[in-house]
Amino acid sequence: MTNRIIAQASEEADLSQVKTVSDQAEITDTYALYLDDESHSFVGKADKIIFPSNEAEIATIMKNAFDEGIPVTIQGGRTGLTGAAVPLGGIALNLEKLTELNYMLYDASEGLYSISAEVGVTLEDLVSAVESKNLDKLQGKGTAEQQKALEQFLGEADTFTFPVDPTEMSAWLGGIVACNASGAKTFKYGAVRPWVCRLRVVLANGEILDIERGKVKADNGTFVIVLSDGGEVEITIPTYTMPKTKNAAGLFAEPDMDLIDLFVGSEGILGIITEVELGLVTLEENIMTVMAFFPSIDDAVNFVYDVRAPDSPIKMDFMEYFGTHAIDMIKEKASGAGIKVPVLKDDTKAIVFFEFSFTEENMEEMVMGLEEILMKNNTSSESSWAGMDRSELAKMKTVRHFVPETVNGIIAQRKAQYSEIHKIGTDMAVPDDALKEYLEYYIKTLDEQGMEYVMWGHIGDNHIHVNMLPRNNEEVHQGMDNYMTFAKRAIELGGTVAAEHGIGKLKRAFLKAMYGESGIKEMQAVKKALDSKWLINRDNMIPVLTE
Repeated sequence: MTNRIIAQASEEADLSQVKTVSDQAEITDTYALYLDDESHSFVGKADKIIFPSNEAEIATIMKNAFDEGIPVTIQGGRTGLTGAAVPLGGIALNLEKLTELNYMLYDASEGLYSISAEVGVTLEDLVSAVESKNLDKLQGKGTAEQQKALEQFLGEADTFTFPVDPTEMSAWLGGIVACNASGAKTFKYGAVRPWVCRLRVVLANGEILDIERGKVKADNGTFVIVLSDGGEVEITIPTYTMPKTKNAAGLFAEPDMDLIDLFVGSEGILGIITEVELGLVTLEENIMTVMAFFPSIDDAVNFVYDVRAPDSPIKMDFMEYFGTHAIDMIKEKASGAGIKVPVLKDDTKAIVFFEFSFTEENMEEMVMGLEEILMKNNTSSESSWAGMDRSELAKMKTVRHFVPETVNGIIAQRKAQYSEIHKIGTDMAVPDDALKEYLEYYIKTLDEQGMEYVMWGHIGDNHIHVNMLPRNNEEVHQGMDNYMTFAKRAIELGGTVAAEHGIGKLKRAFLKAMYGESGIKEMQAVKKALDSKWLINRDNMIPVLTE
């Protein structure tokens, strides 16, 4: 094992045919969407937008930008919620043309298939290709080992999938790796990080790292990158302690960490990811999906605690929560859409939406165990909506999306009257034992203020989104003050200020509250070592280091 990696120099590419937009009128008119992301929080600007088609072009663009000192903002699908992809000058480097699947591999020691793709492939397209085994594009590509793995994969009777399911399936692979994305099934499978087997990364100076998991580990808290001219760059791992929760805040740091994990979740501030290799799992054949309706919020939370207990007879794939105001939205939207939600009662105060897999041998035991836990918490299977196939899950997901759809509609309507209004959605998570306390803190604070809000999200990971819905400009400021209040409370409880959406430009103050000035300086030192001119994704995650 080594803590050293050798950077590869890339041959200079011909950029004459690379699509480049530099006319400002054209940028602000035809390409206005490339100056924004889903946060709609910044006024973007770019001297030019460049659309490379391959890694060599990216490397040449970066070498030229490095030589000239031009800032570069990396763009994927711009589905992020933190302003990270919004350029504030310089070059906007959009990777939408990097859409190739590259190869399939099989690790016999782990029994693990993995698939490599360029970063402009959407998660939806990757999952569809894997699950349907529509992989004709891989025929004849790659090494003999990779072709053998492909033929073996195509001959498998099982169906495979990528297990991490960020809600936004239109997100690009580069984005989900750069942000260590997660979703409902993070409860069972973790976030994206452990499923990343290999990355290719273009550094700020145009040199390339090819990083395989398990090949480069830290030694005494450091990594060494050997540059193509023989020079060396030493990276010192930050010493702060990571929260013991689902987390997408700041650079990953552990004393003996793998180099690949430094780039996963780095939000692109350390280099441009061009290729990702992701592990796959077998798609469970038998699933049961349930929406359990509870007469109180405490009953719902206690159910979650009971199901998560080590001796629970059921191991959930995911657990999602809907609070009282979310249920009101579901009822109203379902009624308007002519959809009946089975057995949803007027006195229901909380919903836990969950899924688990089973076999014919253990089905009866699991169903009986579930019934016992439901009845302990004042509901039952008869008072729940349950299904045993993926079509029923699809119906439940439709109902789930009623809530964010309604929230977005309310915000759009109010913004037409009050220009400052925007959705204020929290992204905090806390350790298991703090779930009830933190949920109660949310509710008490907002109810006492009279702030309109709705709560839903990943209760299995103690990661519930609170969407505050300002009714005027003054409540926007109250909501932003609340966000910092909630962030500080999460930190006090050992949690994180960003469980899945990252930091970007929008939430740097919360990252500082979490790691302190010393933690920010340690992240800045890592950034400085890899990007001495501070060119890539400037203003994201951490402020520019001034000396």
